[in-house]
Amino acid sequence: MKISAWINGIYKDRDYLTRSRALHFFVFNVSFILLSVSSYLFLWFFKGQFLRFGFLLMTASSVFSLIFLLRKKFEIALRIILVASVCSVTLGWFFPPPSIGLDRVGKSQVLYIFIMIFLYFSDIKKTIIVSLYCLFLIIVDEFYIKEEHDPLFIADRIGLFLMFTVISILAVKTLHGSVQEKNELISEIHHRVRNNLQVLSGLLEIHSSSDKGNLQIILSDFQDRILAISEVHNYLYKSENYFEIDFAEVIEKITVNLLNKLGKQTIQIENETPQTFIRIENAIPCAIIFSELLSNSLKHAFPTEKGAIEISFKKEGNIYSLKVADNGSGIRDSRVWLKPNTAGFTLIQILTKQIRGNFRIFTESGSKSILEFNS
Repeated sequence: MKISAWINGIYKDRDYLTRSRALHFFVFNVSFILLSVSSYLFLWFFKGQFLRFGFLLMTASSVFSLIFLLRKKFEIALRIILVASVCSVTLGWFFPPPSIGLDRVGKSQVLYIFIMIFLYFSDIKKTIIVSLYCLFLIIVDEFYIKEEHDPLFIADRIGLFLMFTVISILAVKTLHGSVQEKNELISEIHHRVRNNLQVLSGLLEIHSSSDKGNLQIILSDFQDRILAISEVHNYLYKSENYFEIDFAEVIEKITVNLLNKLGKQTIQIENETPQTFIRIENAIPCAIIFSELLSNSLKHAFPTEKGAIEISFKKEGNIYSLKVADNGSGIRDSRVWLKPNTAGFTLIQILTKQIRGNFRIFTESGSKSILEFNS
């Protein structure tokens, strides 16, 4: 923990991924230096020698890399190791010490470690290039360095190497894709929060110009609009898809909330909305508009507390269509929303423009409101 805090302190002004990789790179260099010292002592004790050019090059590179790493020059430290590993493998491959030369299995393990170094500390493109170089080294080893050629063993060796490389690259690419998705999601969340705060600010501005004598009604309407936004985010919280939502579920939740809050359970609701997915940037404005339309129908369309409301939301081609129709008393002027004098219709007008939609009201046998916008 102290080492982690120390490295994080050195790279405190860098992003999380760089801090994490710097810590792991520190562990890698220290581990390799300790391994090298142990290996040299072991070889000296049993073989009477400890000179291995490739290993010695990597040891010296690890020392210099560690120095640059602790001087907050992560990129230089990393470049030293990557270049040194290429040179070290090449030296060990073509000029191994005769008395301690590696067998085929040992050479394959060296290549696996070599690829993993690039795979973790570099990028996919460099790793693919290094993998092709490793394949070249295997071919050279089998056909030019070794005197005996066993076709079956050669095929197995190359096949296993390729399978290891492909699986490793795919695994790391998946992890990189997950990190990229998280970064995009964080950016998207910031964008949504900013947009939602702008919507709330607009709502407050709209309500501030309303009749202050109806403060309780104003607060109730404001609460309904906040709940419409919260239902969208509640769906996102439970979903694995962070960019699209099934708007049918949002409609169902908003409908239940308004019926319970207004005590309008006697009103018959006919919801003809199939599963329809919609982008999040359009979902919140659409949810607020739907909440506004349904609330208007429930509050003003049925003086006798009996009636029916038909709801539908569907996608035909590239066009989404939201319809809220009731068989109540209707609206006297179907164009009232064009020059609104209420907070509700003002909000509908603003949000319709935001999603570049088309909103219409019809007053035959009650009222019918239709919102259409492009996907």
